[in-house]
Amino acid sequence: MTIAIIGGSGFLGRNVALRLLAHGETPLVVHRGNEPANLPDAVRIAHADRTDEAALTDLFRQHDVSVVIDIYALSLGNTQAVINAARAVNARYILTSSVDVYANYEGLLKKGAPEIRLAPADEDAPLRTMRYPYRGNSRRPQGVSEDLFDNYDKIVIEDAVRAAGMDFVILRPPMIFGVADKQRRFGWVADNARGDTFAMDERAYGWLNSYAYVEDIAEAFVLAALHPKASRRTYNVGQNFVRPAADWARLLLPMLGSSAEVTAAPAGEGIWADRAEAMDLRYPLTLDTSRIRTELGFAEIVDETAALEKTLHSYTISQD
Repeated sequence: MTIAIIGGSGFLGRNVALRLLAHGETPLVVHRGNEPANLPDAVRIAHADRTDEAALTDLFRQHDVSVVIDIYALSLGNTQAVINAARAVNARYILTSSVDVYANYEGLLKKGAPEIRLAPADEDAPLRTMRYPYRGNSRRPQGVSEDLFDNYDKIVIEDAVRAAGMDFVILRPPMIFGVADKQRRFGWVADNARGDTFAMDERAYGWLNSYAYVEDIAEAFVLAALHPKASRRTYNVGQNFVRPAADWARLLLPMLGSSAEVTAAPAGEGIWADRAEAMDLRYPLTLDTSRIRTELGFAEIVDETAALEKTLHSYTISQD
């Protein structure tokens, strides 16, 4: 049995490969070869374009692939070939979905006015009714082509996977932090850890948002790949608690050597004022992760303090 990782040379994919090695598996990382994978020699490497169905199918057959972990599924256009190739070899297909499928995300982006759901979303919570959330939205992750994000929608991909008549697992993570995260999920704290006061726009001060450490998310992918009970199931994955944004700042600032007091500033002032203007932060973006913990036995593998310290340290190194 071979577990293939499509997009396995980047932030999340590399960590999934390392966790598979830790579980005694020999993963096959498939990427375009535009940059080095920087993985141990025990990881097999192959080069292919994720939109080339024939090449992927041949590669999966050559390596006797039984599970395909798809890290970089952003639109159906850049994903259908991977789904088809996995189905052609009867492999389990694991989709990296997102917390952004839930209805609160629609309200957060001011794309609609769904009911504000304060409780963390479980897997049966209402989904967005609008599609393609980044169209007309200038606040989007960096480093991805405009065309790809115009057609970004995890709900569309989830629907296609469920309709494909194959074995699958869908994982819905929140914002992922860790070493080499290009999004710098806690950069908003690290970049403002100076002075005696850490003043946040009052609208952002209490915003609730789920996070997860990349190595812990990688462990969830291993469980999804190997556990028989995971077949055709959808799982939220992330920390099993949430903190208001202000409490995240209070936790992180001492790790950065700051004793600043975290305070609420008037609307339109302070840290995250731009985010509070662009988004409706009355909508939490939080996950209930009890299903994957109960059914698959998922638990974090890295102590939270150690994970945060490694992440923050990587910010300082990248700036040197």
